[in-house]
Amino acid sequence: AIIGSALFDAHSSRHAPQPTPRAMFLLTPLKAAAVIASNCLFAKAYVTLRWRFYEANKLLGRWWKKATLPDTTHIVELQDGHLKQNATWKRVRATQLNEVEWTAIMLPLCLYFDSAGTQNVTLACSLMAWCQVGYTFVRAGVGYPFHMPFAVTRYVGLLLGVKAFWDAAF
Repeated sequence: AIIGSALFDAHSSRHAPQPTPRAMFLLTPLKAAAVIASNCLFAKAYVTLRWRFYEANKLLGRWWKKATLPDTTHIVELQDGHLKQNATWKRVRATQLNEVEWTAIMLPLCLYFDSAGTQNVTLACSLMAWCQVGYTFVRAGVGYPFHMPFAVTRYVGLLLGVKAFWDAAF
């Protein structure tokens, strides 16, 4: 039982040991980086599977016969002019672009905190990670104004992270 559970236990980084936070919500910087990276991968996979696989096969009429990843250049409904009129596509695309912009600052920040062994950044990293996930799911799913609590709290997490980074630098 010990060997099996050891395989699936999440461990702190071997480079910068951090005490595991006691609250389930709080993440170490490395775990926060893993959540942020996984969320980024999920957002990319969702767009590919939803629009380039599912919608393309549905429009080609071969969803149940032979679903493949087709060449979408000849599907008029999936061209930029048509997609820009689709409210769901606009919301999902804007969400994905926003997610990429925030991941570009939050992921390296959490990885730096882990590699440098920066202490007292679990709240900042946790807010960044969980609010990034919440923002991505809620904005892509239902949109404005329901994603706003995640957007605002993500700013707070990044502010705390940048402050810790600033303090470490100066």
